[in-house]
Amino acid sequence: MILKRLTKTSLVHKAGWVVVDPWTIIQNGFVRVESGLIKEVGQGNIKFSGNFIDHGSGALMPALVNAHTHLELCALKGKVPYKKGFRFWVEKLIKQRETIGAKALHAGAKKGIKDLIESGCKLVGEISTLGLTWELLLNSDLAGIWFKEFLGNELNEKISCNGELKRVIKSVSGHAPHTLAPEILIKLKKAAHKNNLPFSIHLAESEDEIQFLKTGKGAWAKFLTSRSIDFSRWGLPVQGPVQYLKRLGILDNKTIAVHLIHTGKNDFETLLHHNTYICLCLRSNNNLHQKLPGVDKMLQAGIRPCLGTDSLASAESVSIFDEMKFISRSFPLISPADILSMATVNGAEALGFKNRYGSLAPEKCGYFIYLPINVSNRSDLLETIVNADFKGHCKIVCDYHQAFGNSSPRNSGQEAT
Repeated sequence: MILKRLTKTSLVHKAGWVVVDPWTIIQNGFVRVESGLIKEVGQGNIKFSGNFIDHGSGALMPALVNAHTHLELCALKGKVPYKKGFRFWVEKLIKQRETIGAKALHAGAKKGIKDLIESGCKLVGEISTLGLTWELLLNSDLAGIWFKEFLGNELNEKISCNGELKRVIKSVSGHAPHTLAPEILIKLKKAAHKNNLPFSIHLAESEDEIQFLKTGKGAWAKFLTSRSIDFSRWGLPVQGPVQYLKRLGILDNKTIAVHLIHTGKNDFETLLHHNTYICLCLRSNNNLHQKLPGVDKMLQAGIRPCLGTDSLASAESVSIFDEMKFISRSFPLISPADILSMATVNGAEALGFKNRYGSLAPEKCGYFIYLPINVSNRSDLLETIVNADFKGHCKIVCDYHQAFGNSSPRNSGQEAT
């Protein structure tokens, strides 16, 4: 029996299991939150006279991290066929996005945020091409980075970064090395670096990208020409996408490289040497390219990837639970602990929020989730978390009092419906 005198602002959350992080799991545990921050995690009972919630025999665990998503494209779910190849998908997406209009895109993004929260996500890396999601994200219960994405040969708007906001930070993203002039890519990276902020870029995703960068020709070259993008001064051909970004000075410990389907041992060594973060979106890769990155080989090389869902134009949901389940089934030899780390601690670190989210450690945010599961040991607990479908069964435990700035929720035990 643990005896504690609780302050008026303390609230103790108890459950059959407390997943502090993928490697630290407490049976019959509790989490004590005070003024919106976790103050203590322990085992057993606390003597109390109120300020106590017993959630049940299931598990309290960190909220999930979706490190790469495109909420602007949520309204395009089911409207862009992705079985005819990547280039066809890109062409149809651009046309559908223009046709559907800003109002529908805005409404889709708003629903996407709701779906993210209800699926247990708290921290997000949102990629915005049109700029429609900044206010939505800022006024939501989510935290994270809003990346304004750029493409082409010109900067048609001012580069704007803001790292002073504590809950939602504004940074920039270069779409990809095969869609962006190198001098623009360098300017964007320098802007993020000057503000000490993460920078995101799609990398080594498609065969078209590889062919274009290595030859300066091919189907992608024709596509860019059709869209009046002049790449004659891009310095092509190059050795490959990873080495190209190395040459441009883009790779460092503030860059998040997304996808990496077409990579190997030398690329992994380069990315590790520069401490570059890796984000994987496997369901999107499977749908668009019918090919997956070598996740097992990444782990063997020492890379600790995080997870994203990409957009609803290329994936079935924005749920990181669904992403974990897909990885578990596609790579059965990868441990559940490693998969859960991709969805929590790795993502929080990549986005620069490791001191606030990703685990249930003292002084981190008092926002976590409860899963109503019934297991008898730690191994079954992790297997269940990464393989089960928790849609509609994830309780958001939010004991917030504006601990990290901006508008924040102030309720506890909110049920996702």
